Amino acid sequence: MNEITTPQASAGRRVVLVHGATSGPWVFDGWAARWPGEDVRIPDLQEGLDVAHATMTDYANRVLAAVDDQPAVLCGWSMGGLVAMMAARHCQPTALVVIEPSVPAEIDGGDPDWPLETGTYDAESVYGPSVPGMRHRPESLLGRCERKRGISIPAINCPLLVVAGRDYVATRGRPVAEYYGADLVEFPELSHFQLVGDQQVRDAVAQWAGSVAHPQPSS
Repeated sequence: MNEITTPQASAGRRVVLVHGATSGPWVFDGWAARWPGEDVRIPDLQEGLDVAHATMTDYANRVLAAVDDQPAVLCGWSMGGLVAMMAARHCQPTALVVIEPSVPAEIDGGDPDWPLETGTYDAESVYGPSVPGMRHRPESLLGRCERKRGISIPAINCPLLVVAGRDYVATRGRPVAEYYGADLVEFPELSHFQLVGDQQVRDAVAQWAGSVAHPQPSS
C-alpha cells in the first residue's frame, strides 16, 4: 500500500506513541502510566507487513489506523518521529511530539539518487552499539532507503514539540525545531536511546502535550 489513507476527525482523544527503526512498541513500556484517563495506543509498525518490502507510507498508515478518526496526540521517537510527521499531514492531531526524529528532506536535502533496495538490516550493523537492555529486530531496508532519499514534510499544522538529547541536538533537534517553528526541550545528559526510556522525558512530553491540548484559560 503506497497511498496514505486520510481519516476524518471526530469526538474524543487518544495518544498514539510511535516506535523507531529496529525497535517495537516495547520501547514505550511505562509511558501509558503517564497519561491517566487517556486512550493510549502503541501500534506495531511492522505488524502484518512483509518487513523486507515495508515502506514509510505503510508505517504512516499504521499510525493513522491507530488514530482511527479521533483527535489525537502523536508522539514518535527516532524513525517514528518522521512517521508521526507523515501521519500528521493526513489527520488533525491536537499536538505532535518528535523525539530526535529522522529528519525530513527540508532539513538535510536528502539524496534523490540513493538507490531503493528491498530487504532488512539489523541495528548494530547500521547504528552501532545500543544501550544495555534495548531490544532490537530486523528493519526494512526499503524504508531506510526512502529516508536517505528524503521524505518531504513541507509544514506541520499543529503544536509541535521537538525533544533532543546529546547525540543529535545539532542535526535533528535544533534544525527541526527551527524549521517548523516548534518548541524545543533538550536533555543534554541523555543519549538517543536513553531519551525514550527516561522518566523525565515522559513527564516533559505529557506536561507539554497537556498544556497545548487542554490550554488553561487566561486570567
